[in-house]
Amino acid sequence: MDEALLLSFAALEKTHWWFLVRRSLVLDQARRWAPRPAARLLEVGCGTGATLRGLVPLFPGARVTGIEPAAAALRVAAAAGCDVAPGSFEQLPVAASSVDMLLALDVLEHLEDDGAGLAEAARALRSGGRLLVTVPAVPALWGPHDELNHHRRRYTRAMLCDRVVIAGFRVERVTYFNTLLLPLAWLERTMARRQQRPAMVRQPAPLVNAVLRRIFALELPLLRRVDLPIGLSLLLVATR
Repeated sequence: MDEALLLSFAALEKTHWWFLVRRSLVLDQARRWAPRPAARLLEVGCGTGATLRGLVPLFPGARVTGIEPAAAALRVAAAAGCDVAPGSFEQLPVAASSVDMLLALDVLEHLEDDGAGLAEAARALRSGGRLLVTVPAVPALWGPHDELNHHRRRYTRAMLCDRVVIAGFRVERVTYFNTLLLPLAWLERTMARRQQRPAMVRQPAPLVNAVLRRIFALELPLLRRVDLPIGLSLLLVATR
């Protein structure tokens, strides 16, 4: 991903509706699915470290480490007090069977070979360790937003499950999320393609941001109990 774009997320992830609610969802699912005890958690593609900082208080006594290939984002995360190291998904700088839970949040879609990344996750995780991933969903939504973010693909539930199973995992849970805003996103992205508008990642106006955050957050209690049938993104949990 472009480093300037990645660095812009450092500010956005503190206030932008999508970052805030997705982080709440991920932390909730990590707390639910992490093996007990969990001595080491690893987030691959940690960016500037917002999720890492949220994981630390959830797992007192555990080592929570981030791996990030972009040097500029790595510096921001380190300056914020995160335990981070340079590296890529396909070549993780950790020993085999040394990780209890590995998180990859909107990372797989950037890999030319997502199977290689998942195989490396399987190597790093101990037997019984957990993988938690999120990816963009619904290939028909492909558009300028994906190109701006250097995505290589959007996933269906079947695509994601197949990749994970081939890498040696047992799927525990897979659900779509960001469901309520799917019609709005579909309309916006269809218009952007027709009008050939360039995509931008920016902070919405405060009222718009608050409304979108509230709508998205309505899914959080639902996702504690049920899997949603469609949405802008997918979340998967699997066991090594």
